[in-house]
Amino acid sequence: MGTAMQQGAAWGMRAADWSAVQEWKARPAYEAVLDACAPWRETRLLDVGCGSGAFASLADAAGARVAGLDASAELVEIAESRVPDGAFRVGDMADLPYADGSFDLVVSIDSLPYAAVPLAALFEAVRVTRPGGRVVVLVWSSSEECDAAAYLRTVHSLRPVAAFAPEPFALSPPGVMEELLALAGLSVSERQTVPCTWFYADEDTALRGLLSSGPAVSAVGSFDEDAVREAVLESILPYRCDGGAYLLRNTFRYLVGTR
Repeated sequence: MGTAMQQGAAWGMRAADWSAVQEWKARPAYEAVLDACAPWRETRLLDVGCGSGAFASLADAAGARVAGLDASAELVEIAESRVPDGAFRVGDMADLPYADGSFDLVVSIDSLPYAAVPLAALFEAVRVTRPGGRVVVLVWSSSEECDAAAYLRTVHSLRPVAAFAPEPFALSPPGVMEELLALAGLSVSERQTVPCTWFYADEDTALRGLLSSGPAVSAVGSFDEDAVREAVLESILPYRCDGGAYLLRNTFRYLVGTR
């Protein structure tokens, strides 16, 4: 099974929970990208790794002409229901099914780290962007700025040995994304960090959200689910509040590259 198929199968397994609980936790980052790239009216947008269409739905509401691609058929189905006017496809970010220069703007919202070869996927994003258009890449900031780091590394460590599983912060160190964008022929015109707080009202909601990610699903497929649940709960225990809620303060970073 290829990398994209592996990722699609994992992310699609609990697509409903991802869509309902976890995907919107990054809304402040979505809104920051929307603000940075405005105005959106009639902008031809491709959302690479679109998930269940959270960012795409906001861009659509702002007036963009939305297309999206994801490796998970289950997530694409939800995205289609969220954005009926959008054009969504199941596919591989390293082999985009679009003609050269098809889009004014291509965004990768925490999806590039899941490519087997991030630079190859970035070259594809550049290829389908028109001359003078922009590519936006959003990734985690450093692990020191993310309360979710312990959770991310826990599920990463429990992955099946044979499965492709990117290190969560591989693209986060200073200069890494800048170098990738430069190698892909992009000039960075903007870079920003965005705080994103993950709030869960109770333990059950936290587990629904955190166990819905592709890496967590892969871990559950390799270990006993109860063991994975216990490991995830232990990783977020420092962020448990009085009354049983959980509050994790995280930071993302995005760069805008111009072709």
